[in-house]
Amino acid sequence: MTAEQIYILGMMQLALVFFLACYRLRGQPQTVDSLGFLQLAFLADAISWLFYLWPEWPAAVVMSNLFSCANLWLLAAFAMRRAAAPLPGFWLIAGFVLHAFWYSYFAVLQYQHFVWHGQTLFSLLVLLPVIRLMLWHKPQPTRSDFWFAFSLMLWLLVMLVRSLLLLLAPHWLLSSQLVTQAIWPGVMAAYAIFALTGYLEENQQQLKGEATHDPLTSLLNRRGFSEAVNGQLLQLAAKQQPAALLLMDLDYFKQVNDEFGHDVGDEVLIAVANCLQQHLKTPQLLARFGGEEFLVFLPNADAVRAQALATQLLQAVATLRLPQLPTDRAPLSLSIGIAVFGPDYDLSRQMKKADIAMYQAKQNGRSRVELASC
Repeated sequence: MTAEQIYILGMMQLALVFFLACYRLRGQPQTVDSLGFLQLAFLADAISWLFYLWPEWPAAVVMSNLFSCANLWLLAAFAMRRAAAPLPGFWLIAGFVLHAFWYSYFAVLQYQHFVWHGQTLFSLLVLLPVIRLMLWHKPQPTRSDFWFAFSLMLWLLVMLVRSLLLLLAPHWLLSSQLVTQAIWPGVMAAYAIFALTGYLEENQQQLKGEATHDPLTSLLNRRGFSEAVNGQLLQLAAKQQPAALLLMDLDYFKQVNDEFGHDVGDEVLIAVANCLQQHLKTPQLLARFGGEEFLVFLPNADAVRAQALATQLLQAVATLRLPQLPTDRAPLSLSIGIAVFGPDYDLSRQMKKADIAMYQAKQNGRSRVELASC
């Protein structure tokens, strides 16, 4: 067996490893639309290398070229689905047919220069949009998505350097082939690994989001709120800057559940959460504390500013009208307790103070704001 045949078999086995690795990711929600295209791309790559073992047979050359072209266009389809972009089936098929015809025609005629220049041209046409999609259009891009795009940039660089050598220094033809063969396994392994680890990073992000966010309202939960606030409190404490905490409870919410059912109660909570969120600005934080309670963290806010915003939120919820609730029913209302940070920046202690103030608001008639004592 020649060194070239060993190289070809190695590349084929590498593609098959990644093809089989895709099965480990099947069944995850984020892989439904795109993983199949990636897996088919690896399979097409493996088959293209298999037929490359018989370069003296025109039929084998054509088949190798067809599957090599399919690999490129399947990667394009994969990237489109990962970026949640529409899949232009006609243009993908038309591009593949034109690419395959060019590649096979000049390969059978043994016009290798035209084959390589064609590879460069079609790689640019396909991979530049893929890189753009992964870097700027994919929802919630991960670090692996960046490295996947970077790997495709290396792919294009290899193609461009080889075409330039063919144009400017054709006597370096053998050297350019050796350089391509030396770099290509690393490029292939890189884009394959980062395409797969991108799914894993998304899964980790999803798990972290579920651990730190309330599933009903999509707001931060108690854990997510504590993590976000404690980080800000360290900076505020170092500069001795003020901050405020608002603990809000939806008045008579149990009556809503008892009269109209828990489904309506859930819709009320979602509507109130959206209403509160609309009246807050970054870096102000809103969380669902549990049940019908909500928390707001206001960095760089003293007692006066906190009371003003609390009154604004109180009025916003009071004017909220929901089709699920009768029009003659008393408006929704909040009881709000406020605690101010500084010089004490301990979150748990300030939450207790805000809780006491909130219950004072309840005892004093509800639908009001109370400031915790220092």
